[in-house]
Amino acid sequence: MSRLRTLSLACSLLLLSHAALGARPSETLEVQFRSVPVPQNTVPMLAQDQAGFIWVATSTGLTRYDGYRLRPIEQAGETRTQRNLGWVRALAPTLDGRMWIGTEFMGLMAYDPEQDRVERFGGLKGAAGPHSPIRALADDGKGSVWVGTMGQGLVRYRQAERRFEAQDLRWQDEAEARVLALRVARDGTVWVGHWRGLSRLEGKSWRPVAGFAGDATVQALAEASDGRLWLGTLDGRLGVVEQNHVRWVQDLKTPIQALAEADEGRLWVGSKTGLLWVDMASGHIELRLQHDPRHRTGLAGNDISALLRDRSGALWVSGYGLGLQRHQQHPALAVRGPDEDLNSPLTEIDVRALLTLKNGEVLAPTQKGAVVRLDGRPGAELALLGVWPRERNSVVESLAQAPDGSLWMASAGLLEHRTAEGRLLRSWPLDGGRAQRLLLRASGEIWLGMQEGLYRLAGPEAKALERVHPASGAPLHGGIYALIEEPSSGRLWVGGQQGLFRERDGPLEPVQQAPGDTLGSPVVMALLLARDGTLWVDTPAAGLHRLIGWDLGGRARFERIGERHGTEGVFGGNLHEDAQGRIWSQLNVYDPKADRLDSFGPAEGADFGTFWFFASTRLPDGALVFGGSRGLLRIRPELYSLNTGTVPLVISALRADGQPFHPESLQNGVLLPAGTRTLGIEFAGLDYADPGRLRYQYRLRGLDTHWTQADGSSRSPSFGPLKPGDYVLQVRAAPQASTGRVAELELPVKLLPLWWQTLWAQLAGALLFIFGIAGWIRWRTRQLRRRESELQALVDARTAELREASLTDTLTSLRNRRYLELRLPDDLRLCLRRHESPVPPGPDSDLVLMLLDLDHFKRINDLYGHSAGDAVLVQLAERLREVFRDTDSLVRWGGEEVLVLVRETHREDAPDLAARACAIVREQPFDLGSGHQLTVTASIGFAAFPLDRHQPRAWDWSACLALADSALYAAKARGRDGYVGATDAQGLTPFHAPRDLEDWRQAEGLSVHFSTRP
Repeated sequence: MSRLRTLSLACSLLLLSHAALGARPSETLEVQFRSVPVPQNTVPMLAQDQAGFIWVATSTGLTRYDGYRLRPIEQAGETRTQRNLGWVRALAPTLDGRMWIGTEFMGLMAYDPEQDRVERFGGLKGAAGPHSPIRALADDGKGSVWVGTMGQGLVRYRQAERRFEAQDLRWQDEAEARVLALRVARDGTVWVGHWRGLSRLEGKSWRPVAGFAGDATVQALAEASDGRLWLGTLDGRLGVVEQNHVRWVQDLKTPIQALAEADEGRLWVGSKTGLLWVDMASGHIELRLQHDPRHRTGLAGNDISALLRDRSGALWVSGYGLGLQRHQQHPALAVRGPDEDLNSPLTEIDVRALLTLKNGEVLAPTQKGAVVRLDGRPGAELALLGVWPRERNSVVESLAQAPDGSLWMASAGLLEHRTAEGRLLRSWPLDGGRAQRLLLRASGEIWLGMQEGLYRLAGPEAKALERVHPASGAPLHGGIYALIEEPSSGRLWVGGQQGLFRERDGPLEPVQQAPGDTLGSPVVMALLLARDGTLWVDTPAAGLHRLIGWDLGGRARFERIGERHGTEGVFGGNLHEDAQGRIWSQLNVYDPKADRLDSFGPAEGADFGTFWFFASTRLPDGALVFGGSRGLLRIRPELYSLNTGTVPLVISALRADGQPFHPESLQNGVLLPAGTRTLGIEFAGLDYADPGRLRYQYRLRGLDTHWTQADGSSRSPSFGPLKPGDYVLQVRAAPQASTGRVAELELPVKLLPLWWQTLWAQLAGALLFIFGIAGWIRWRTRQLRRRESELQALVDARTAELREASLTDTLTSLRNRRYLELRLPDDLRLCLRRHESPVPPGPDSDLVLMLLDLDHFKRINDLYGHSAGDAVLVQLAERLREVFRDTDSLVRWGGEEVLVLVRETHREDAPDLAARACAIVREQPFDLGSGHQLTVTASIGFAAFPLDRHQPRAWDWSACLALADSALYAAKARGRDGYVGATDAQGLTPFHAPRDLEDWRQAEGLSVHFSTRP
């Protein structure tokens, strides 16, 4: 390199280093948000009620969010327009669980969760309640709701008396009718922000707050934890009330629309042009956040209308064009993302190797070849220091620092030895693909784990690397993923694709494992030797293990920690121990003392792209840094505490016989009216950080004995048929990869009996029956002796007719559900016995479940009448009998839906059978009567039973029925008049079953059949 070029490079590095040191450290760490889809990305107001639901006012009406979906909250009305609450501008939750609602055009309303209905209080001119636009609401906890309007001023509503009282709100002896903000402080003081200032209620009169130089429209109020009131104005001033006087803290020159206190004495300020963090002690602005389309986890917009701190401490942001976002944050986790400066070497920060130097600097090689220097000292927040000088621009794959301060690097087929300043001392060619681990041993040897094999360099003076051969003599093949040396003995441990090896008294030897205590997977991804000498092992399938000892034969005994805690896959591949003895990766933390394993990720603000194996380091202060495809994850273990709380578990909806059911109260349970056959429920664990990780269990005690497992997509079970009596609905919820945080809910359910189901009616009926039988016996004795044989035959025939009628649908003469309930258990047992027998089942040993549904059947009833629809159903039954055998069961499943149970068949014949059924429906028009004919088509979803021939009980009947139902909907989505079905599952569980057409198209582990278009 020429001297001019060298000088130019040095100047560039100096400028980069100076620019990085001049930046504030906090600006290097990302502030991450998760967006919740809302209509038109417009949310003027947010609130959280007593149950824990988040209330979201959108441009299309008011909704309630449970972490899974936005449920519309509507008033009574025949049309959707009449039910819609319109533009909601204010919300106020109360201690009794109700939510007060202030609208722009429809006045004051309140939602009662016990009745699940909205009550309206005025809203029209001449009505008792306010009819002007409502901009603020506040509940004082003493039976009054304060209502701030634009035009009618401040109004107080006394709930017990159901009476409105207009307030005499004045400013400089002039009436003020424009109220934009309300706050009831913890000490009961009522604060009002209005068009020209701020007032407070003292006794029965309103006293203005001093400190306003001229008029100032106050449109945001927030009470801090220290009791001080903060306010924001339309002209952009931020102030705080101290001793009934406003002290102005900042002049932001932009309208302030929302305020909320966060942790660590920080005030969030939502404005028209972005979000600001203000230090509440000094008043200084810590950070300005604005929408940047380059940051996918950043603020989605700048016009902020509302801020909400929920009960977990998380902050929510909403606005116009911004929608709804939740701040993803954990005090122990932070992401060092890309730099905004286009001249920075970290505009794209894909880091797959890391090293902390003795001076506290961190070297982070990027995929563009630059080795970036970051400041790893305490408080520096990984600020950019510059670029470490190298004449090569190849990607550094692994690196380590020697005791003398020199650096060893594996890069693009070369092992380099460099001085601390970057000067190349010597290089050696490398074989075996990419370097994955580089270890400097106490003896001075350099060991390299490659993609193919293990290599060693005897020392800096050695001529070439040599491939390492274990005691067996054959070289190690496959990837080498872990290299560690015992500090006391200097023995080496090696982990890789061929398993676990260690040095004993010479070459490497495979670690023999005791039967029953082996590693859950033979592949070793990472090793860690803890301070107490414990060896920790990470494997790709069974996760974290601990070496617990050796048996009498010298074989290693491992404890499968990841498997015991129900985690799937690798623990992380980068293992570290903190000062408390906890084991960390970029995905999980395990506390051996508490035997607790917790996972974390984007929900806690740890979204740094795809994590990379072999990319981690420890900073001088004990913090851990991990490399990812879009940044670095920094973990401060000392700030991490286990979450011992439980998520709120709520009932969000009830159904009786399929219809919405609103009991008078849930406090004492649910009282179902007599004659109810089924009870449906929807529940939710209010974990807004990541509701997808919640796992549920439920049962209706008194009907079910076993718990049913469910995830977020199966939160709406139905129970039945029910008999009169007492039941208890039990639900559990817990995060998937943690213990000790199970939330439980119990709801008593009582089903009232019909009059003839009461005990007295049954006793009276029994007595009448007994007397009647006795008299009948006396009268009939002589007759029966003469006609016994004839009457017995008549009784038998009539009994058979009645039994047949009870099992048959009256319209179509198809079988009904009761018939299937009687026959199905025997069919399932026979089928399972054949498949579980040591003798392989024959070709006709399967059951096939088909669900057939007529396409657009409702149009037939709407256009031609229900008699025409009945005629179609009768003809459909006749045609299906031509396709299916007499031994198969045709069951009218409901409406136009027919369930077909094909017995003693071969599962591979199912597609052909489904195609024939579709064809016989399609090919000949249906006679509707009165000379009308109509062509009708049908869609079919089917599933074989048992679905997994190697695990016949992995898919029970209900799972196969749900799969066939999902297949039916997929067939509908494909355009109808066809079929979708599954004939075999190879290790797939119902948990991973496809749920929509796209899932069916991409299903793995499932033999899927699609019909061709007719």
